[in-house]
Amino acid sequence: MKVFVFITGMMNVLGGILFAMPGALLLAGIEAPANRFWLLLPALFLFFLGIILIYSSRDLAHRATIVFWDGFSRVTAFAVFVWYGLCAGMGAMLAVLGVVDLAIALVFFIGLPRVLHRDFLSILFDHRDTAI
Repeated sequence: MKVFVFITGMMNVLGGILFAMPGALLLAGIEAPANRFWLLLPALFLFFLGIILIYSSRDLAHRATIVFWDGFSRVTAFAVFVWYGLCAGMGAMLAVLGVVDLAIALVFFIGLPRVLHRDFLSILFDHRDTAI
């Protein structure tokens, strides 16, 4: 699971680079918005989440909550990407990326509790057994 979290962090950093490079989105089949702000905002968001996931992958037992909440941001990204990709005309590739985000979130939600032997809510609210 550590490797999977690390790889998703690297994917986020690379996605941030893709959003920040002029013209790179068109090569990926995504229609870029006219205002550059709407490219740089997700780029910064992806950089930030990628760095946090890479950092969290080093100690999942203590940083699982961060990864879990990233899963919720991925569910939100799924909804936004599918809407923009299919309804707003930004390209079907954006909808595919949303489905990938949903799949990653499901791996986080199902895999982390199994690997850490903790339940969903204890990871979500960062409740750990503190007895020594």
